[in-house]
Amino acid sequence: MIFRMIILLKRPTAFLIIWSIAAILGGTAVQLQSAIHVRPLDIEVISPAYTGTKLGLLGSLPFVGPAYSSALEDIKKDFPLLNVSQVFVIPSGSSEECPESEINELAKYYYRRRTGIPAEDSRNRLTLFVFTGCSKSLGGIQQFGTGLNKVVLSSGSSSTYLTDKTGFPTLLTTVLAQSAMFGVLPKLVRLYNWTTVSVVTEIGGVNSAYEGGGRAIYNILSGLKPRVDTKFVPVSLTGPITPIELTAILDKLKASSRIIFIAADSYPANKLLIQARINGMIDASYVYVLISPLTLPFDGSRLRNSSREYRFEEARASYSSCLLLGLGSELEFIQNLSMPASHPFVNVWKAKSESEYNYTYTDGKRPTVYAASSYAALVIVAQVADQVRRQELPFNFSDGTLFARQFFGRTFQTKIGNVSFDRLGQRIAQNLLGYYDPDNDSFVVIQYY
Repeated sequence: MIFRMIILLKRPTAFLIIWSIAAILGGTAVQLQSAIHVRPLDIEVISPAYTGTKLGLLGSLPFVGPAYSSALEDIKKDFPLLNVSQVFVIPSGSSEECPESEINELAKYYYRRRTGIPAEDSRNRLTLFVFTGCSKSLGGIQQFGTGLNKVVLSSGSSSTYLTDKTGFPTLLTTVLAQSAMFGVLPKLVRLYNWTTVSVVTEIGGVNSAYEGGGRAIYNILSGLKPRVDTKFVPVSLTGPITPIELTAILDKLKASSRIIFIAADSYPANKLLIQARINGMIDASYVYVLISPLTLPFDGSRLRNSSREYRFEEARASYSSCLLLGLGSELEFIQNLSMPASHPFVNVWKAKSESEYNYTYTDGKRPTVYAASSYAALVIVAQVADQVRRQELPFNFSDGTLFARQFFGRTFQTKIGNVSFDRLGQRIAQNLLGYYDPDNDSFVVIQYY
């Protein structure tokens, strides 16, 4: 073809011939580009799930199912060439809220499902796992998905696997994770020029995650340069404890530092703060930094929001010496992990919970941020899939590692707000620092990161 075109250039009609060839080639390019843009894509979303409501904040279907449903409706409207299906894999015959058998049921479903899909269709079909996750099965599912080279996107729980992109390159999360706050700690210490601090963490208790969080805080602060003298103080305050025992803990803290980080649920934190006031340890020389990713100290625990045993009325008198470092949205602290009452999805999802899952929210309760993260998970997958679907060179949708990379370091616009990912595929959270305002009975934001 090239040789013949060179010969044609020597003839009088060369210009017209070349113009015709260019027109043909141009038309072919337009047709090819048009074909790319109309090429549909099948997306199979497999979601391990459970239906109990005791752990609803971790994402059982009555709570997050409506969010998935809304996401599928919006995807169908906004991305007509994406054929998205979602299957919930629910362990049978299990009364557990968060069953360990989830991974076994998932594997059975996946391999049984694979037999009906021709191998040649795999490159043009996106299969991934999207789920809220629970502590008993999260790691197993992440390992399973990684072994298959499929994206595993969690919207309710996270794990340390996410930071290991060599061993787990397909993991993503839209959850507002506690670890997102750790990077703020050095900035906070430098802001106030603290040189000596103590880290108090609850061992066991309402949520064992606080112990891991407390140890992580200690590791970060003790490793800072210039050096910050950091003491680690593990305590057990959830069970019965006497004023004498509380005083012994406080005396130990008083001898080492006046800056005290508390990584604990509001139940043990309030006990310590009440005794600190009684012992005269809430004057201007003391600062208690509350690390509370799961609950605000004046709202109660995740499962008991109005229990008298939390002694909030007494604890409020100590909050004047506290700074709160917590996750936020729209420059407001996330209270009890609930979505803002003004968000349009709140009433929609409450209605869907009742009509589709026979669950009715009690007065004052709202869908949680896990529902919002679940909605965002599906919508963002659709945005990325539609973008790479339009590429001139066909995208290999069977390569989960390659697909996961399309999320790194990007911000996506959704109806629940912007969702940003870091270079590891973790969601970047808004971290807020606040002080307690007794007149409004709330923590007021003074700094955000």
